[in-house]
Amino acid sequence: MDQTAAVVALPEPGDLFAGNALSRLGHELRGPLTGIIGLTGLMTRKAATGTADPAQQARQLEMINSSAAELLGTVERIIAVAHSATPADERRLEPVDCVTVAADAVAATEEIAAERNRHVIVRTPAGPVRALAHPDDARQAVTELLANAVRYADHPDIHVTVRPGDTATGPAVEIADHGPGLSSADQQRVFLPFERGAAAHDHDEHGTGLGLCLAQHLTRRCGATLTVRTSPAGTVCTVVFQPGPGVGEP
Repeated sequence: MDQTAAVVALPEPGDLFAGNALSRLGHELRGPLTGIIGLTGLMTRKAATGTADPAQQARQLEMINSSAAELLGTVERIIAVAHSATPADERRLEPVDCVTVAADAVAATEEIAAERNRHVIVRTPAGPVRALAHPDDARQAVTELLANAVRYADHPDIHVTVRPGDTATGPAVEIADHGPGLSSADQQRVFLPFERGAAAHDHDEHGTGLGLCLAQHLTRRCGATLTVRTSPAGTVCTVVFQPGPGVGEP
């Protein structure tokens, strides 16, 4: 990572319905719904006039299914963000292994990494790295950060590093890409609901603009902290967890 990388001053986790978010939500839902309504109307008219072509109908049904799946995915992510915004219960923090958290995130993003010819390189200590967190939230937070790097980085190599931490610094999972970095205009915006950065448009990637917002919410629920450093050479996202039992002991 470039030593001149800027530390991103993350905004407060975004409210799904604050500011222009509700308008952007409507835009996200309108696209697939319009597609479904248009195609079903077309199929109905052709069936009524006896001009339906079976092969064309099959293609149209595939398109309807794709639009419905996209709509369901958006709704599920909205529910996930809304749920992640609820306050964390510190009493429910459990021991987790950061090595396992990282491995689960890599497995969850394996398909999209293969589709984009990305190589996820994992570096971990020999043994477990103990932390305290909500296991599901920890896994999903790291997965969202890794998926974002896989989708939008310029270089094919993405590095995932697990650091054991000590009595001064908690154990951490770090995701590093190699460009293009976040512009000054994007640095805070991409962590807000339904906002997407320049890289999303440059790569022609479809998405809801909820991944980084969700990661930030989940990190807080874990009792962890998220730091982001960025430069044109790349971006490093680091989730630092609370130390687990025995961390820092000889």
